[in-house]
Amino acid sequence: MNETYLDIHLAVPPDEQTREIIPAELSEFPFEGFLEDDRGIHCFIKKNEWHEQIELIINDISDQYNLPFIQHISTTEIQHKNWNEEWEKSIQPIHVSERFVITPSWHAVQDVNKTVIVIDPKMTFGTGYHETTRLMLRLMEQYLKPGSLVLDVGTGTGILAIGAIKLGAKHCLGIDIDEWSLENGIENAQRNDVQEKIEIRIGSIDVVTENNFDLILANIIRNTILELADQMLERLSPKGRILFSGLLTTDREIIEKALTERNCRVIAVIQENEWIAMAAERI
Repeated sequence: MNETYLDIHLAVPPDEQTREIIPAELSEFPFEGFLEDDRGIHCFIKKNEWHEQIELIINDISDQYNLPFIQHISTTEIQHKNWNEEWEKSIQPIHVSERFVITPSWHAVQDVNKTVIVIDPKMTFGTGYHETTRLMLRLMEQYLKPGSLVLDVGTGTGILAIGAIKLGAKHCLGIDIDEWSLENGIENAQRNDVQEKIEIRIGSIDVVTENNFDLILANIIRNTILELADQMLERLSPKGRILFSGLLTTDREIIEKALTERNCRVIAVIQENEWIAMAAERI
């Protein structure tokens, strides 16, 4: 018998971190799949297993992570589909830059001129399909030197850590506050045969005791960048650099001011649509 499901459609801003948080937080409920579209995320669950008020759950997530822009668009009854199959169809290889192409494991890429990153995001969205990830990888191509020690703040699927190793980094430490990142990041590192050079720790930046990183990656939202700026700089080597993404064009002045106050300067800004990424170093 074809079971009835609910398609709960949430409006979610198109920044990668927020679109990773929502499925991770909703995983405590019996949702069977998530699909992203231009407006947000579709969340699929059996009708007879849903007894909650989505608005209350959204409010809790918004309060916990300071995400004021999530909204419930609609709830629609639909018939069962193979959600995994539908989701996999939506994830295709993407050419991020002149050097990188990102693909899930179920799509083989044969291009000897490209560096391939294989990412299976497990219903999350650190796949390279968002401007924030693409911009960061492009800056990494310019500023990551072979042999570097790299810190990836908010590692998620591990995509930037993997990219760092493939660009010649000696070692990359990835940190994230969400526990799902540990399993997913390790699996993705193994898929790319770079697991020996990547370590993932769960927690905020206080789990990082090292202070000799040549490059720090921070693809996180503006408020978190401002909150962690001093702690990130404490962990940067004297001649190291920091790359920021997850920023809108309207965030540029605020971030530049915060960096100036910390005796740092912006050395590059690149943009895709309304999103920007910045490279900075000490003065």
